[in-house]
Amino acid sequence: MEKECWQRLGQSFDDLEDEITRRLRHEEAYMMWVRRRVAIQVQHPFIKGVLDGDAGVFPSDQDYQAWLEVQKTLDETVRMERMALYWQGHADCYAYLKRMGAL
Repeated sequence: MEKECWQRLGQSFDDLEDEITRRLRHEEAYMMWVRRRVAIQVQHPFIKGVLDGDAGVFPSDQDYQAWLEVQKTLDETVRMERMALYWQGHADCYAYLKRMGAL
């Protein structure tokens, strides 16, 4: 039961994250950073190769596999941190509204 709950919460978070990303794509400040990242990747193909997972830029297959594992762990920890912050915000809002007598 608890696992299903976390899966539903995770899906809700993923849906919200997608919606926020779509919204951000219409904001100039966000797009400025996206364009900057793309420009750097164009100027420095090595970076784009690393980010795209090009195994040829690594000295060995073992180094490449280590890079993939580090990226996987980084992606998942960042996702978990964001999700925890999101749900903590909901809990804080609920507690505040309850304290104010709105609930």
